[in-house]
Amino acid sequence: MDYFLSGWLLRCSQIVVDASIWIAFGCFISAIFRYMIGAEKTRSLFGNDSRYGLVIGWAVGMLLPVCSLGVIPVVRELHRVGVKPGTIIAFGLTAPLFNPLSILYGLSLPNPFAVLIFSAAAMLIVTGMGAIWGKVFGKQMADSPLQDSESPIPSTGLRRSIAVLQGASGELIGWSAVFMAIGIIASGTIAALVPHGSLQGETEPDKMFAPVFMAGYVAPIYSTPLLAMSQIGGMFQHGNSIGAAFSLLILGAGVNVGVLVWFAIAFGFRKVLWFAGLLFTLTVVFAYAMDKPLYPEGVAPQGHTHAFDIYTHPYPATEGEYLNKAIAEIKQDYEDRGFSGSYFLVLLVVVGVGFNLVGRVWDLAGWYQQKRETQSKLDITLPSWLIGVVACVGLVVLSVVGTYVYYPDSKTVLGDLSMINAECVVAAKTGEPETVSKLAVYCDDLSRRLEVGTLLRTGGLSEFKRAKAKVYRDKLNLVRDNIAVGQTSNIDSEAMDLHRAFQQMRKAFREE
Repeated sequence: MDYFLSGWLLRCSQIVVDASIWIAFGCFISAIFRYMIGAEKTRSLFGNDSRYGLVIGWAVGMLLPVCSLGVIPVVRELHRVGVKPGTIIAFGLTAPLFNPLSILYGLSLPNPFAVLIFSAAAMLIVTGMGAIWGKVFGKQMADSPLQDSESPIPSTGLRRSIAVLQGASGELIGWSAVFMAIGIIASGTIAALVPHGSLQGETEPDKMFAPVFMAGYVAPIYSTPLLAMSQIGGMFQHGNSIGAAFSLLILGAGVNVGVLVWFAIAFGFRKVLWFAGLLFTLTVVFAYAMDKPLYPEGVAPQGHTHAFDIYTHPYPATEGEYLNKAIAEIKQDYEDRGFSGSYFLVLLVVVGVGFNLVGRVWDLAGWYQQKRETQSKLDITLPSWLIGVVACVGLVVLSVVGTYVYYPDSKTVLGDLSMINAECVVAAKTGEPETVSKLAVYCDDLSRRLEVGTLLRTGGLSEFKRAKAKVYRDKLNLVRDNIAVGQTSNIDSEAMDLHRAFQQMRKAFREE
């Protein structure tokens, strides 16, 4: 029990840290649809009266920064106002897969053409599923009456902004939070039950059923768009199955148990089984179709990968003090990355509880609709559609700005990476496998951010820089693998090789 609980707590905590900012985005997007755009304009935006609703759902999903947990409040709002189920599916599956952050990350990979092919295939799958859903269940869904689809848009001024804040915070103390919790708990449970490192050899190119295995395993698992994209990059680099990489993108980043449970409640259990089966089948078919044609030339399979260790138990069963280690790592995680969104999420929950208490003694909905007899100079009357469009554009702009923040300039990244790499080298030379394993993850991630940040600011990334970054990651993986299995006879020279590889990479990226 101690072993299982330690893995479950750590994996659930890591999901909360990674997903928090995406969840916050999703809550505010749903509130903007409800209190700024309104039901009628939202239905129009998603093409309810147009034949292009599926394509619109796919396009909007590509622009908005949410994950498969953060998309839950958005799809619930779209369902509430009566957007067509097929369009909801197209949006709900696309939004977690791609956004400006993940697309730019993908374009920095050694084979960006493959990322574009993956994007096109994803579009075909989600729009195809939406179209099939509309044909099979369209009339049945149209006959289902909508309830509470119209929410009056608040009057001008500060009241509308307060309503948006109430709507966003309310999602975190309502049913959306329940479905998110189901997704987090299910992912943590699956990871805790699977032995540490057991997925390292399951995605090799000689494994015929690698795409099927990956599709079946990651469908209930939660993954952020950036994590899935970085894992795909590692699979291309290490010569893993490309079909398995595609399965990881569609079913790892696109769905989780929480989303499937909401689908079951909203549309019916049988429809969800049909939906999940069709999604699984289409994903596997496309995965096998792309497996060999997109396999990178000149890449020798390395026999294993650490990319999927995050989906298994964090510790080998031979160790001890599991719970203490997990608690220490959780504390360290929140010290290192907590301010990325977790504390903001907690603040939103507190605000939501506050609104709930105030709403019991004061009619907030009525207050939102009141218009003052003397209008303040700050209360400028603007059409609701204009405010909604500006809000949505603002979210996209914020996503782009966030992209530049997440991928800093090369000087900043190299400064951080220099310190962490030095710690990793010292830990390798002093024989600390756990420290090396943890720091290697940060070093790998920072080296990829270095490439993306350079691509963003210079408009290109030379093959020379790519090669130096790849050599650095190869040396990093070699040190991590050897010290993990106890092959430490040459660890001093391998650690120094890692240090020299970093120095060469730093020199290459400084010569801009």
